Amino acid sequence: MNKTVSLIRYAKTGNGWRRGAVVIGKSGRLKPDYMMLGGREVHCPEGRYQLIRYEGTKPIYTDLGNDATDALARYRAEESKASAKVAAMTAGLELVDDGGTRKTLRQYVADFLAMHRALPHRSDDSVSVYTAITALFLEVCTAIGSRYPEDVSKENVIRFYAAMCDKQWDERTRANRYMSLRGFLRYCEIDPKKLIDKGTHALLKKYTKRKPNNYTPEVVEKLIAASTDENRALLWDFAYKTGLRDSELRMVTRYDLHGLDGDNPTLHVKERDEYGRIKDAEERIVELHPSLVPRLRAWLRENPKRVLLFGTVNDRPDTKMLLALKVSAKRAGLNCGRCIAVEKGKQVSCKDRPVCHEFTLHRFRRTYTTRLLRATGGDLRSVMERTGHADMASVMRYLEPAASVRQAVNTAF
Repeated sequence: MNKTVSLIRYAKTGNGWRRGAVVIGKSGRLKPDYMMLGGREVHCPEGRYQLIRYEGTKPIYTDLGNDATDALARYRAEESKASAKVAAMTAGLELVDDGGTRKTLRQYVADFLAMHRALPHRSDDSVSVYTAITALFLEVCTAIGSRYPEDVSKENVIRFYAAMCDKQWDERTRANRYMSLRGFLRYCEIDPKKLIDKGTHALLKKYTKRKPNNYTPEVVEKLIAASTDENRALLWDFAYKTGLRDSELRMVTRYDLHGLDGDNPTLHVKERDEYGRIKDAEERIVELHPSLVPRLRAWLRENPKRVLLFGTVNDRPDTKMLLALKVSAKRAGLNCGRCIAVEKGKQVSCKDRPVCHEFTLHRFRRTYTTRLLRATGGDLRSVMERTGHADMASVMRYLEPAASVRQAVNTAF
């Protein structure tokens, strides 16, 4: 076998996927996302780094992910290993090779995220959450010198939770992301039950269950008014009045709209294999509010060849709905001012950037469920048939005490 190993970049260019030499600056560091093509540096952000070695004339590639610092470190480690082998052979010694199977936490993160991107039911929002969780956990582990899964201890997890507190994430978000971190630990072949004792686990997953945070009609009107185009305005109104999940909103087609010219306009929610699966395979029918009908008719007239109601210009599922919502909230002056994000190493308030955690697509669904329960007098079965909730407990948390109960309490004591 050829003992030489080289570091290259495999990335998407204007002429398809190509391999090229990496670009190393004067400081000895890789220039992220750049490669040499035709004798010049080309910026290719969509791609990954690879090690290349040869078995005879056959090239063997090892993917390293898209982190320039980690790729360079692994390349230098492979170089050192190769040099050690040559020195050992010269001295008549034999080195035991682990076959490169010992993966760092950073490598596990790259593989973990790649797996979730490949899963058909994973939305970009879910991948974004997993990215934030693993990035923060890596930051914590790096700070205390934990590089491999076997280095991870209870301290790493507690520091991770403390870092979430520093970012001012609310307690429910902290609890949910701690539970998601446990999934990543299991992926790393770490047993969370052995790592975290029951008492600590109970504290980390605990949060105060609060009343669902809903959009008021006034807030929705402001979001609609601040939208950058008519289709976004229709999206916010549609989400508010149908209660669809994020993934379902991305997959609504013109063929799902029925009876727009009659007295009973409806939306048929169904799974979409050609665009990726929605949350479950159970289909349902949602009555459309009369105020949506004229706007939907107008959209059908103006877009005779489009299939997805809220798709991209290429008629593909829109993965930037959440960002668009946050932009509308920022333009409308609705951001709370309490949310802090870290961008390029600096803390940024949601008053300055569209990063307010108060505005989510799922909040439309919570609002729809709450208002529908109120309008139907708490008819759980009818509401569940329209929202697609699988169990009654999930819907009951949206119930509010009736006025008669309030009056009874007032007169009982």
